[in-house]
Amino acid sequence: MEHIQAAVLHQFNEPMRTEEISIDEPHDGEALIRVVASGLCHSDYSVLHGILRSELPAVLGHEGAGIVEKVGPGVTHLKPGDHVIAVLTPSCGHCPMCQEESPSLCFETFKTMVGNTMLDGTNRLQLDGRSVRQLCGIGSFAQKAVVPAGALIKVDKDVPLDKVCLIGCGVTTGVGAALNTAQVKPGSSCVVIGCGGVGLSIIQGCRIAGAETIIAVEPNVAKRDLAMELGATHTIDPKAEDARKKVREITMLGTHYAFEAIGRIDTVEQMWGMIRPNGLAVVVGVPNPRDEVKLRVSGFLAQRSMKGSAYGSAVPTRDIPRFVDLYRKGELKLDALITARIGLEQVNEAFEAMGRGEGARSVIVF
Repeated sequence: MEHIQAAVLHQFNEPMRTEEISIDEPHDGEALIRVVASGLCHSDYSVLHGILRSELPAVLGHEGAGIVEKVGPGVTHLKPGDHVIAVLTPSCGHCPMCQEESPSLCFETFKTMVGNTMLDGTNRLQLDGRSVRQLCGIGSFAQKAVVPAGALIKVDKDVPLDKVCLIGCGVTTGVGAALNTAQVKPGSSCVVIGCGGVGLSIIQGCRIAGAETIIAVEPNVAKRDLAMELGATHTIDPKAEDARKKVREITMLGTHYAFEAIGRIDTVEQMWGMIRPNGLAVVVGVPNPRDEVKLRVSGFLAQRSMKGSAYGSAVPTRDIPRFVDLYRKGELKLDALITARIGLEQVNEAFEAMGRGEGARSVIVF
C-alpha cells in the first residue's frame, strides 16, 4: 500500500479536498496506473452536486490517461510501461451485451458507474481507515488509480496523454454518437444542442461523417465561435431566437439528425420538433434519471425516431485507436477543446467555471 494525493468529495455541493490517501495493489483482472492527465466532465459536476448519486467519500474523475505501473493476476494484454486511456466500460467480455458486441452496455458497468467500485464490489482507496469510492471504477482525480483492466486501452507511447485523455469519455461519447449511434450520412443535415466538450465532439463527428449542414445551438458566444471552428456551418443563440423555428428556417423540412448534449428534458423535447420526417433524434446528455419526456405522437406518424446513445455506442478496442488515428491525421481536433490546463488543487475553481458555462474542457495535468 502506498500514499497518493487525490481530490476527495466528502459532501455533495461542497468543494473537494486535496488529501493524502492510501491505494492498494491491483487485484485479479486489474491494473495500477500513474495518472498523467484527466479531463473534467459534466458527469463529474453532476456527482459533485448530487444530481448523479454516489456513496461518499469518493474520488471523482473518469476521463483519464496514464502509464501502467503494475498489473494484477490474469491480466495479459497490459504490462508495466504501457500508455493507456481509461474508458467507461469494463468490457467484461462475458455478459450478453459484450457477447453481442455492445460493450458500451456491458452489464458490469452497473457496478463501476452506479456502485463506483471495482468489479468485485470493493475499492482500492482508503482514507483514515474508510473505503473511498472511485467514480466509474476509475477515480482519475488522483495521482494513481487501480482500474479494471478491461477499461484500459493501450495507445502508442508518442501520443500526448494530456490531449487524448479526452477520448476516454467526452470525445468518444460525442464522436461516437454521430458515427456509431446515428451513423450520420454524407450530405445530411444535423443540429447539435449544447456545445460543451461532448456537443463539440458531436459536431466533429458529423463533420468527419460528411454532413453538409451542421447547426450548433448554444447561448455562449465563445462556444458558438468554437463550434464554427470545429465544423458547424450555422449557429443559433437560443436566448435570442426560437431555436426550433430557426432550424426549420435553415433547413425547411428540419434536419436529418438532432443531438441533445446538455441533459435537460426541455431540450430533449425541443429537438423532437427540429427533425424532418424520417429524422432521428439522439439523446446524448444525461438528464435526471427520474425525469420523463413528453413527445407529440404526430412525430411518430411522420416516422421520426428517438434513441439514446450510451458512450457513443462505442466498442473501445475498435473506436479508441480509431479516434487516436483521426487525431493524428488532424481530422479530430482535440487541442481546440482544451480551454484550460490546471493542477489538482485548482479542480474546484474549474468546476465553478463549468457551472458558469465557461470553456469547453479543463484538463488536470499531473
